[in-house]
Amino acid sequence: MPGLAEILRSLHGAWRLLLLDRRAITAFDPSPHAALRSFWVVVVTLPLYLANTAISLDPTGELSTTRGLLADLVDYALSWVIPLIVFYALVRWYGRGERFWLLVSALNWTQIIQAVGSLIATGLFLAAGTLVDPNAVESAPAVPTLIAGLVALLAMFLFAAMLAYEWYVAWVTLEAGVALPTAAVLFDLVIGIGVSYGIDHALLLLAHAA
Repeated sequence: MPGLAEILRSLHGAWRLLLLDRRAITAFDPSPHAALRSFWVVVVTLPLYLANTAISLDPTGELSTTRGLLADLVDYALSWVIPLIVFYALVRWYGRGERFWLLVSALNWTQIIQAVGSLIATGLFLAAGTLVDPNAVESAPAVPTLIAGLVALLAMFLFAAMLAYEWYVAWVTLEAGVALPTAAVLFDLVIGIGVSYGIDHALLLLAHAA
């Protein structure tokens, strides 16, 4: 487990990276042991992920009855492990293998900010949906529709900002130009969507077969 000094230093580094301070990368220990200790951020990010999942149920309600805590935990674990394997292969292939552990440390600690941002964005989408029914936008009053649209736009901006933040962290960490961090973020996004999609539809198939 990381000590208090390491936790505070790493969180401060994550915040400074959010403010686009490239020098903040020095706040992270590039050693393998420090990278492994950084996985303690799961203690903070897992509850945020579960809260995010709880307020972003399928509109039909079908997934809400078939997806339980175990499925969420599997989804969460795979969404951490698979990207790391892909990142390792990408970084080694690109000739930046010596930066891998620093990348792991930086990405893990910055996950706290990303998880908070994602939860806020999901909450904004939920708020927009409560203001105006997405299936009856044309018949909804003009003012609530405008407010809901602005809230949804803010949520989309926040999601995009979190992706840009992840890209910036990878870019500063790897010092390998634009292509490698872009590929890493795209793989992370696709893997996350793919894992969640696969688990959801496997559960639906099991539920219909039962």
